[in-house]
Amino acid sequence: MKIFLMVFLATVFAFGVVMMRIEINRAGREIGKLQNEVEIKEARNQYLELENARLSGPLVVDQIAREQLKLQRTKPQNIVVLED
Repeated sequence: MKIFLMVFLATVFAFGVVMMRIEINRAGREIGKLQNEVEIKEARNQYLELENARLSGPLVVDQIAREQLKLQRTKPQNIVVLED
């Protein structure tokens, strides 16, 4: 009976060790996947920041206003400065 108990406890312990190892491996894969997603999103964010800076430039805004919105620059004499 004593040997059976020792074998049973050793088996339970070994099973616990195997289950912990499986969980550690699964968590490691999940961490790697999340790190990859973070890198992809950081690269996409950097691209979008550069694209925003490019499209916000005065030359691009002027070009879009003229070509897509059909706006034209006003003459200086049409500019009215309002004071507070």
